[in-house]
Amino acid sequence: MQLYPLQTSFTAGESFDLAVQPRNRFSIAIYQQQGAESMICVGGVVATGTRDVTAKLINGKYVFESTRERMPVRFDTDWNWPTITVKPDIEGMESGAYAAIAYEVGPSGEALTDLGRRCVARQPIFATPPDSDSMALIIVRPRSPAASIAYVVPIATYHAYNSMGGGCFYGDPVHRTHPQTKVTLLRPGGGLGAQLGYPDDAYDRRSPRQHFTHWDAKFIRWLRAHDFACDFYTDVDLHRATDLDLTRYRCMLSVGHHEYWSQPMRDHVARFIAGGGNLAVFSGNTCYRPVDFGAQADVNNIKVMNRLAESWPDYSESNLLGLSYGYGGAKYGVWSRLRRKWVKPEREPVGYTVRLADHWVFAGTQVKDAQTFGAEDRLVGYEADGVPPTPNGFVTLANSTRLVGWDVGGAAAMGVFTPDLGGGAKPGQVFNCGTTDWPRVLMDKNASSHAIVARITLNVMRNFLGLAAQDASLEDTTLSAPLARERDEHAAPIGAGNS
Repeated sequence: MQLYPLQTSFTAGESFDLAVQPRNRFSIAIYQQQGAESMICVGGVVATGTRDVTAKLINGKYVFESTRERMPVRFDTDWNWPTITVKPDIEGMESGAYAAIAYEVGPSGEALTDLGRRCVARQPIFATPPDSDSMALIIVRPRSPAASIAYVVPIATYHAYNSMGGGCFYGDPVHRTHPQTKVTLLRPGGGLGAQLGYPDDAYDRRSPRQHFTHWDAKFIRWLRAHDFACDFYTDVDLHRATDLDLTRYRCMLSVGHHEYWSQPMRDHVARFIAGGGNLAVFSGNTCYRPVDFGAQADVNNIKVMNRLAESWPDYSESNLLGLSYGYGGAKYGVWSRLRRKWVKPEREPVGYTVRLADHWVFAGTQVKDAQTFGAEDRLVGYEADGVPPTPNGFVTLANSTRLVGWDVGGAAAMGVFTPDLGGGAKPGQVFNCGTTDWPRVLMDKNASSHAIVARITLNVMRNFLGLAAQDASLEDTTLSAPLARERDEHAAPIGAGNS
């Protein structure tokens, strides 16, 4: 059965609302993305309210039964399903990325499906279809800032590619839907449980693109392996700026495929950087397309998202991030009308060629100028961002060859950037990896460039948090011993004072 949250996030320790598919009997389990590949069961829920749903406590577990007839639904309007208000039955619930899993049960609460039986047994579950079709991604905000990192999950981008209800911002040839300019956030599929018409990733077919498990879950696993504590939010929180105050953090993280941004999102990040905050972009196609969330006055009741244009005028996101997809490129496959399937999802072996090997970002990697890394792993792509033709101060640490035959046909780059935002005397910095597939290579121990990508990631995170440089040479930094949670208040950042 399907479900979706009425809000994209909620505060730890509080109740939240789930809309559930009509005419089902079910129970709810709460799982969390921790350090393992599969999500881990952390508890159940306590019912605190219902609408068109009955709730009974049977053998210590809530059994819900949704009523009402199933009605036609659309991609651009609230599905208006029955709702339950629940509080996770989890002591000391921490900020993080969770899934609410709905599994069908019998009259006595016995699980009727394999997924349900695994939930009852509290077994780990890998959040991919078909299991993820019965999941809703739940982002839990902190009660008050408790970490130095704000991790922003790109819910807007997830919904932009989700054709559930007959449409999204793209044509979906698999399900024969056409591009639209408005979608509702009140439907299944905001990160988990989506209907996707995009081709599989030829280099990681275990999870679909435009899906929480494909990029964000990998990066969260890496962060937890290194004990980097994060507070979690969504990009809707970034837009509203009521629950997320970036000034309380040293670093904001943008990961995987963070494509759709509103103007308030940009404004809040710009003020954060101007005030000395750092932005770590381990994403590609970042901030390329503008959206708004409708004309409603209540920012706490956001329901829809409108696509405003193909891109920002003059690819102006490069003034904030240093790079733009408008100067990069993409390659993802070809839709075969004859075969009615995606074909040719592979792409050429493109990596990054080092230009400034002595920069702090490369410390401990042992790379040399003119050395190329990541080509065998297809590190560049499936979407990648490039440097504007007019110099904007972006320090290119590595770049790719021209992306001939790709959409756009530019060249990818990674590096650091200090935006000219008219802020204080000491603005923060941006690191931009310039490619969507960074998290994939980061967590692939068999990738030839895995150790280099992992060390660069570690260097950026430690620098942006003001931690002392590690002297260790290149090693497997994905599964090494955890780093200390507490930052060294007396340590200067790696390469402090350098761009």
